[in-house]
Amino acid sequence: MRLLVLDGSPRAPRSNTGLLLDAMLRGFTAGGGAVIGRHDLVRPSGRDGAVRQFADADAVLLGFPLYVDAMPAPVKELIEALAPRAGAPRNPALLFLVQSGFPEACHSRPVERLLEKLARRLGAPHLGTVVRPGTEGIRTMAESWVARRLAPFEALGRGLARDGRVDPAIVAALARPERLGRGPSWSVRLAIGRFFAHRFWNAQLRAHGALAERDARPYEAAR
Repeated sequence: MRLLVLDGSPRAPRSNTGLLLDAMLRGFTAGGGAVIGRHDLVRPSGRDGAVRQFADADAVLLGFPLYVDAMPAPVKELIEALAPRAGAPRNPALLFLVQSGFPEACHSRPVERLLEKLARRLGAPHLGTVVRPGTEGIRTMAESWVARRLAPFEALGRGLARDGRVDPAIVAALARPERLGRGPSWSVRLAIGRFFAHRFWNAQLRAHGALAERDARPYEAAR
């Protein structure tokens, strides 16, 4: 299988999406698959390269983050650029990866349905959508912790190279939890999520010399 890989994150090439795509590609190439190209869509040259190589691939893997329940602008631009290929006699199979900082997979389901519609309108085989919640800040975590969470993505890549599809059991496991339950477990998970979120954003503020201003309210009405 010849695979074209596209990172739709505005943070590419050092994006959380890229980290997950890297893991899938390790498994894919280890399984004998061939990667014909990889492009960061945030760059105009990346979008142009994606459109140019689209028809040369057997399958296209498009990954991107979910921002406030919406796909990023580079992904929307790619979809618009692919409009002339709707109904073309040969379009590659499409596989999507949607990751987010939200702790629940349910936030990604509307965009998952939109991606299914995209495949139908292009007349392209649809290999599915891998949904992974709770990934914000993964690059800042301990290496051993990250390695354990990337292992399922490597397994997906190996399966894609071997079988031409992704394992639905792994896809289902990666999407958990669909919704946070009520009760103590919900409050514990929320507290843990806030701890890691604060750690990540505080690191970003510190790197830009703005940590001391993290509680600033510049638009609050003067009293």
